[in-house]
Parts: sequence; structure tokens; C-alpha cells
Amino acid sequence: MRQQRWGKAKIIGLVIVTYIFAKFQGGFSSWFLFYASLGFLVYEMLAYYLMFATLEVVREVDRNRLQDGDSVIVTIRLRRRIRFPLGWNMIVEPLPDRLAGVYEPHRQLLFPWFKREVEFRYVIPNLPRGHYRLTNCTVSGGDFFGFFERRQVFPLSDEFLVYPRYKELTHWALGDGSFSGNVHVSHRRSDDVAAVRGVREYHRGDRLSQIHWRASARGTGLKTKEFEHQAMNQAVFFLDVERESYRDKPAQLFETAVKLTASLIAYANRNQYHYGLVYKQIERTSLAPSLSHAHLVRVFDQLARVMPEGGDPFAKIIGREALEQSQGVTLVIVTPRVEKGLISRLIALTQKGRRVQLFYVHAEQSLSDEQKHVLQLLMANKVTCTSIHMENHEWKRIGGA
Repeated sequence: MRQQRWGKAKIIGLVIVTYIFAKFQGGFSSWFLFYASLGFLVYEMLAYYLMFATLEVVREVDRNRLQDGDSVIVTIRLRRRIRFPLGWNMIVEPLPDRLAGVYEPHRQLLFPWFKREVEFRYVIPNLPRGHYRLTNCTVSGGDFFGFFERRQVFPLSDEFLVYPRYKELTHWALGDGSFSGNVHVSHRRSDDVAAVRGVREYHRGDRLSQIHWRASARGTGLKTKEFEHQAMNQAVFFLDVERESYRDKPAQLFETAVKLTASLIAYANRNQYHYGLVYKQIERTSLAPSLSHAHLVRVFDQLARVMPEGGDPFAKIIGREALEQSQGVTLVIVTPRVEKGLISRLIALTQKGRRVQLFYVHAEQSLSDEQKHVLQLLMANKVTCTSIHMENHEWKRIGGA
């Protein structure tokens, strides 16, 4: 503001001085200087008011879904409706909150001259998993002679998700072996009425022969027959996002839990098993078991956004949510903490005939005697347990021989 006041004073002072000089001195040269200063004043006034009056700022992100470790390319375009030499522009691009302490905000100096459109690109490299939002863009501008400088904030908003980078599992065995190996389940029994165990909501990709027309005719939407073999090939993943579970533990531990969940879900999707996801951060998130590309995108969208900020006890969430799952669905638990409440919940579920598999992620190099005893107790009560170390990401085979 101070620079702008002094700039205006200098321009007006220049006009006044040349006018007084022309009045007293007279002659062609004196009046030429006066009229030249008037032309300079007109240019400065036009440059001042046209700096942002005709300016449009557009931001584009090359992708809105990436994987952990990828880089995103951001394109900024400055467009004007008229051609006018406006000096220079300085563009300051903000960083998402999660990257504020990692990188500096991007700054770009441009000299548009007579161009109606100017663009530049910059890269945000090596993005960790998460949900990112690019907000307002700040544009500063001034004339060639340094008499004024203006600044304006353009309200922009662009979002993108960074998915966890999962591992390609070659083997995942559950207690009954229904997920083991690389067998692709076909639905040859779709027309076998004796195999129907119930109905569920229609999901994109279901065959017409699987639609339960009588239930659909009741006016509650399309229903699909649920067969016995389908129920045995369904899994619901319970991801522990309770804040207390990760307190005083490395931040990478939660990323390991998310990456493991993503790897198991990718395996289930590749082998055509229905899968769901349940967790409660601030709000409850529950995706029912399904199998489609759209469902896979929805699940990975949640895995990109999730953070260890839940307040409700994880054992309580399992106890409440497990009641809403079908009897034949396998409950897959991913957690870094196995405490008494969770132990009693899992044992109670297996005693009711539910199939439960526990993945215990830990930061310690080796399990303590107490941790081993807890896992042995769960395994004795028909809970399939697998321990995963935080620094070991070379998962290929989980469970089985």
C-alpha cells in the first residue's frame, strides 16, 4: 500500500512538474515533455485498472487419483480478454496442509507482454497417501517502471486422492481355504434354486439370471439372489483407526495397516470375491460387500482419506458392526493393538460360528511373550492370526503352506 501511494504521488508529481516547466519555459520541447507525461499517466492508469479486471486464472491437475509415491503435475493458465502490456505477474501457489512443512509454496514470475494467455507447470513430487486440496491462488502484478504493485487472491479449489500402494499377493489363505490359491470363482450355480440363501441389493455387473424378480416387484428396487457359495466368498475388512491404538507409535505403523488392507482387498478383487470395508473415524463408514470396478474405486477412495483419528473403541465398533454382516461373511480385522476388550469380542464372534481373521501389525522387531500368548489364545478359539512387521512390505504369501 505504501508503494502504491508513493507511486501515484510520483506520477502526479511528474505531470505537475512538466506542466509548470512547460508554462514557464515554453517551446516545443517543454510541451512535448508535458504531453509525454500525460501519455505515461494514461498508460499507468490503464495498467492499474486492467491488471485484474480482465484476468482469469485457471488451474488444472493432470490426475485426480494417484498412488503413494507418485508426482502430480499442476498447470496454471492466466487468460486476458484484451492485449495490453501489463508488466509482470508473480503467482504464488499454496500447498496442501499435509505438505506445508515438506515443500515451499511454488512461486512463478511471468512477463506476459501482449500475450492473452500465459501458462506454466510445476510438479509436486513423491506424494504420500492422503486426500489433498489446492485452494486459493495469489497473483501479484505491477507495471514495467515499478510505480505500482497490486495483489489479488483468486478462489480456486482442486482436489485429488493418493491411494496406498498395495502389493500383489499370490496367496492368501483363510481358515477354510476359501480365499487360498488363485482359483477364480465362477457362478455356475446361479440357476440352482436350492443354493439360494437370501437376497441382497442389485450391484452393477450382476447377471440377469441372478435377479430375484419376485422380490424386485415389491417396489424396493432390484434384488439379486444370494447363493451359498457367494456368502462363503465374502469378506468385510475392519480397519482400526482409533487414535489410542497408534498413540506413541511410529506414523508408518498406520500406513502399514492401510497398505496391508489395500493389498488384501486388491487380491480379493482380482479373484472375484465380494468385499466390504468398515471403520469409524469421525463419521461411520460402512461399504457393504460387493464386486465391481466402481466398488473398488469407492473402497480405495476411503483408504486414501482415512487417518488414525477415531475416538470410539475399536472393539466396540466390531461388536456393533459385526451384527449387521451375514453369517457366512469372513470378518478380517487389521489392528496394531490387541487388548482385552477386542479379545473377548473376537472369541464371542467365533463361538457364534463367525469366521474371523486377525492381522496384527506391529513395530517391534519380535513379538513379546505376552503378545505371543494373546495370539495363541485367539488361535485356540478359532481366530486365524497373522502378525505383520511394520518394515516388512514384501508380502507375497499370507497364510497356508
